[in-house]
Amino acid sequence: MDLNKNQLSQIFTPDYIAEFMVKNIKQQYLSIHNKPNIDLIKILEPSAGKGIFLSHMIDEGFTDITAYELDQSLEAPLLNYYPNVKFKFENFLGSDSNEKFNIIIGNPPYLGQNYNAHIFQELVRTYSMCEKYFVGNMDLFYFFIHLGIEKLQPGGLLSFITTNYWLTKSNKTGIKHLKPHIVTDCFILQLIDLSKISVFKDAKGQHNCIFVLQKKYENEKQKNINKYIDVVQVNPYNNRFNEKSNKILFKNIINNENSPHLLKYKSAMTNKDLSKINGWNLQYPVDVKNVVKKIEIFCSFNGSLSYLSDFFIIRNGLILIKDEVFILKENDNLKIADSNMFIKMNNTFVKLNNDEKQKLKKLFKSKVILPFSYDKNGFSGYLIYLEKNEFKIQDLKRRNKLTEKKYPNLTAYLNQYRRELEDILRNAKENIRDIYFPRRGSLITQFDINHKRKLVNLEPYYDKEPKIFFSYISNSNVFGYTQDSYYATSDTYFLWPREGKTDIDHLFLLAYLNSKIVKFLFKAKNITIKRSKTKLEEEIPVPNISLFQFPYQIELIDIIRYLTSNLTQNIVSMDKGKFDKLKDLNLNIYSQIRDVKNFKRIIDICLLKLFGLDEEEIELLIEKYY
Repeated sequence: MDLNKNQLSQIFTPDYIAEFMVKNIKQQYLSIHNKPNIDLIKILEPSAGKGIFLSHMIDEGFTDITAYELDQSLEAPLLNYYPNVKFKFENFLGSDSNEKFNIIIGNPPYLGQNYNAHIFQELVRTYSMCEKYFVGNMDLFYFFIHLGIEKLQPGGLLSFITTNYWLTKSNKTGIKHLKPHIVTDCFILQLIDLSKISVFKDAKGQHNCIFVLQKKYENEKQKNINKYIDVVQVNPYNNRFNEKSNKILFKNIINNENSPHLLKYKSAMTNKDLSKINGWNLQYPVDVKNVVKKIEIFCSFNGSLSYLSDFFIIRNGLILIKDEVFILKENDNLKIADSNMFIKMNNTFVKLNNDEKQKLKKLFKSKVILPFSYDKNGFSGYLIYLEKNEFKIQDLKRRNKLTEKKYPNLTAYLNQYRRELEDILRNAKENIRDIYFPRRGSLITQFDINHKRKLVNLEPYYDKEPKIFFSYISNSNVFGYTQDSYYATSDTYFLWPREGKTDIDHLFLLAYLNSKIVKFLFKAKNITIKRSKTKLEEEIPVPNISLFQFPYQIELIDIIRYLTSNLTQNIVSMDKGKFDKLKDLNLNIYSQIRDVKNFKRIIDICLLKLFGLDEEEIELLIEKYY
């Protein structure tokens, strides 16, 4: 397959990184294998580039070196500088998997499938290996890892520098085949986290890592042998790109020297713990895990840990056909006078009937979300919210006629944009008759106790039910709450109760989700919310209140609920009885509770006491590792 230069995704490796990786893989290999003859070690560079890895391989005494390079313009200089290297100027992805090596090392090309679908389609058509491992939403370097594993001898090592995102992804993404392949055939021996430093001066997305895999022997597979994973976190001297300080740090790693900018430990997640379908939190120190276990002791239901996904279906807010059409702005296309509402059509404002007024909902975006609440004055406009299941009719044409009859002005307003709305639905391969309704977020699928599927109308929940919500892009635990009407756009996630989960203690759960405890869990479990809620769903444990049985624990829970309720209502006064109870509990916070506005701090102290956690220990762990 021929690629032009713009498609090669070439980012050349800094010399000091290549030097480190070659020295590091050599040390690893020699420590595993008993005095091997270095002349017999077959080493491969699958994307040679300008040959920076090759130079250091030769310096380290390797002689049996093979290299692939696709860029034909580099052929002459590579052959000139490295006459003893066996070059193959062709696509590594088309190479024979039966060609085996002891060491594979390099910096594979970065190219995302999302914006380069035509390149991936061509790779899949051309190479059987790519067809075998292709998944949508993947990166090109996944293919390099797959083929690298296939080309390793048992006991052989592979070391690549890549972005680190794939480590925490689940099988709902492009790593569907990659993680099972690694877990089945390899051990991860080492992860060097480079996410806090810049190593590629001009490259975008500096969240990089270096990892080392070892191909398993057959008996290691059969005996289910386990191995620990060494982690090195590299922290910068400053926040700017600094090649000089980076060189010092990598020399310190090779020489096993201590540095305040290097954090070395064995991951609490061993190779046996690596899931084939979920993200890997390899940066999980044992002392952090011990605190997590203390929290999880109180999150057991019927003998097993429970997580948010056991209690809630987490879904986005409303996705509209076109925001600018469905969200009305006061003094623009909407006027409000006394109790009347007028909508603009053909430069004239038309009065809405009473049914129509009920279908205009204040709409919020995620920027208004606050811990325990939200900014009520921060709404973005009035949403036209017509519910497609209001009329229980299968015939779509008749359903629309009934909608037009009941809401004549709202539907007439939308009909002004009919062609544009239909085009959007048509391009999305959706029913063009549905121009009056939200595309997503008005219904969720539930399963009853008989496992029968049913659709649940969310309008009553949006209107009055207790709601916990959070931003769809966040790296902190900020959860809002209300029992009032709250409609939100798709940049907000809602926690909708699962079928049968009607006894959720929203106030206690809200306090817990906004607490320092969950802030610690976000750090410990590497939870960030970036349009994906999987890690939040599957890794935030939910406390079981019935496990807190001592009288002081029951009193603490009562105070936590009380203070949380006040925060959700912006009440800053405290009942004298609750005030006295706090003093009786001897929490050493009398000086803080005199300022009754400091409810969030008091809730944190009560929760830490409830879980038997040491706040100073948690703060030290966050400072040390995160």
